[in-house]
Amino acid sequence: MRALLIALLIGLSSAASAAELKVMAAGSLKDAFAAVFADFGKQYGHSFAPVFGPSGGLRERLQKGEAFDVFASAALPHAQTLTDAGISGPSMLFTKNAMCVVTSADRPLDTDRLVETMLKPEIKIATSTPVSDPSGDYTWEMFRKVDAMHPGAFDTLSKKAQQLFGGPATTMTVSDLLAAIDQHRIDLLVYYCSGAQQIVRDSAKYKSVALPPELVVGPEYGLTVSRKAQAGAADFAMYLMSPQGQATLRAFGFVPVTLPGGP
Repeated sequence: MRALLIALLIGLSSAASAAELKVMAAGSLKDAFAAVFADFGKQYGHSFAPVFGPSGGLRERLQKGEAFDVFASAALPHAQTLTDAGISGPSMLFTKNAMCVVTSADRPLDTDRLVETMLKPEIKIATSTPVSDPSGDYTWEMFRKVDAMHPGAFDTLSKKAQQLFGGPATTMTVSDLLAAIDQHRIDLLVYYCSGAQQIVRDSAKYKSVALPPELVVGPEYGLTVSRKAQAGAADFAMYLMSPQGQATLRAFGFVPVTLPGGP
């Protein structure tokens, strides 16, 4: 009887483990996905084993064979790379974001004066890390747009930008970055608008400045499901595209792509 009970418990444990979906996702999605996981789990009974980090680094791990069920990247091309390699099924755009600049609330800065301020020699700019993290790639794309209006600006901005997060050797947290602003070690932080909005909500010490229209870049987030995914992974991907999933992403500052239009 005891042996039968142990075998039953082991079987139940294995079933629970099998239902745990491994979602590899961009770090910028962490808070939004926590809410999505909770909602999906209540409705469909799945639990999650999420791994968050810079999308480029995650994509490299998956290309090397790390097991996963769903990959949610801050850049659609990273997901498409796995599709093209036969590692996952089709990739799709599932949400958008924007880039903003975070600075101290008392700094006299607005969208109209952003380019002029960034180009000042004394202004210190913090960014994510290109290649490893799409946030850095989008920032470098924005620098190139500035260069189109002010020749030589890309060289100036890319050289003085401090790549403080999103890379394999960078460990600064949001708290560290904000402390750097407080201590005047950096003046401007180029950040996803979704995260910038959260920073401003949490503290009146900071403000978020939108990019001028001519500098707007991406970001476009990509979603793909492993060809070896467990049951439930495709349902989760569909849930992210559903009105409920998209509404949750919007609540966390993302731009929905599949919500029904109004009347």
